[in-house]
Amino acid sequence: MAVLECVKPGAKLGHIILASALTVLAAVDRVLAKTQDLGYDPEIRHVNYPSGIHVLAILKDEQPKQAVDDDYLLEDWLQVRSEINADAVHLWRGK
Repeated sequence: MAVLECVKPGAKLGHIILASALTVLAAVDRVLAKTQDLGYDPEIRHVNYPSGIHVLAILKDEQPKQAVDDDYLLEDWLQVRSEINADAVHLWRGK
């Protein structure tokens, strides 16, 4: 299964971002603790969308030096989705 590639704010050419949208989650402290339990060190960022400001916990923000396949970070994405609200977990790839 290939990850849907879409361009999102902050995802530049070759950029891959795994994030959790904290704006849609009720128990932010618990979600941050859970992502840390999974081995991530989340970086909190905000993005100004037309619908308002959204707060994101960036779990991975990479720009690989070499080409990666379409399934790169798919297992990470699925693991995080299985632990917290799946609607809040995003894997974005810049084109």
